[in-house]
Amino acid sequence: MKSILGPLFVTALTASGCLAATHYLEKPGLTALVKVEQKVHELPELGVNRPRPNGGWINVQAQGIRLIVRFYDADKKPVPSDMQRGFIRLRYASKKPGHTVLTREGDTLATPATIRPPHNYLVILSLFAGDGGENTETHTFTYP
Repeated sequence: MKSILGPLFVTALTASGCLAATHYLEKPGLTALVKVEQKVHELPELGVNRPRPNGGWINVQAQGIRLIVRFYDADKKPVPSDMQRGFIRLRYASKKPGHTVLTREGDTLATPATIRPPHNYLVILSLFAGDGGENTETHTFTYP
């Protein structure tokens, strides 16, 4: 015989807003409540978020006078860079094109050179996994 107290207790807690999600663990003669919470990760709102060809995401963000590239997995959790270096070409609407390298800085790739404002340009980003000359990923987008 099942106990009626379990479902009534869940209904009372759910109606009062105290319980976000519940599941029953049913065993013969035992009913228990388990609260399940899932943390939802989101990509940064600043900068440009781009999907990666093999899954995951990158975020390219102008911070001050530098461009920073951050890496995220398919669940949008921050992960260390799996790329060793990169190269960025910038095409401005009203001035000469620019280019600079990206080097590892902790878990990110960053430009050591100054990227002068206005930060409104076409970006051609090439990422390299190893020391070879062949690029692993290429992304082309307008910033911002």
